[in-house]
Amino acid sequence: MNQHDARRLPASLVPPVLAGWLAYLVIDFLMHAVLLVPWWRVTESYWLPPEALFRRIPYAYLAFAIYVACLMWLLVRLFGSRPTMRSSLCLGAIAGVLFGSASVLATYSVFPMPRSSLLVWPASATVASLGGAAAGGWTLAAAKPWKRVLIILLSAIALFIIGVLLQNGLPARS
Repeated sequence: MNQHDARRLPASLVPPVLAGWLAYLVIDFLMHAVLLVPWWRVTESYWLPPEALFRRIPYAYLAFAIYVACLMWLLVRLFGSRPTMRSSLCLGAIAGVLFGSASVLATYSVFPMPRSSLLVWPASATVASLGGAAAGGWTLAAAKPWKRVLIILLSAIALFIIGVLLQNGLPARS
């Protein structure tokens, strides 16, 4: 990266960070509110009541934004301003495994948690990291990054709606 790229870097990271964050959010929602619902129910004695968890969601969203911003910064530093999808996914997988494993081990060391968290949390962090890295990398490589952000936003809204329908049981067909 040359000096000119370094000066433009913060502004040029806004679209991929936003795209990656949206992807991370919807994947996290689908994983925890749809796919992992049985696990959350089996381990509910370890967690805050659902209302308290719901009120604390903004902290998770902020954490995801910080994570994706760091991931996009690292992606550009390692692979340049137009990374390939392969490099984006490789970095997303490595960062997801490392972050997910380190964070759950640290949390497990000080809070009572089910042992299954040692597998569930790194796995969910890795899947969400892959999605965030793919969306961010795809946006970085675009000639019109804001168009890709819009595509990801619309896709995230559609997936969120599908997730809510799945969460509440799809309407029965007559």
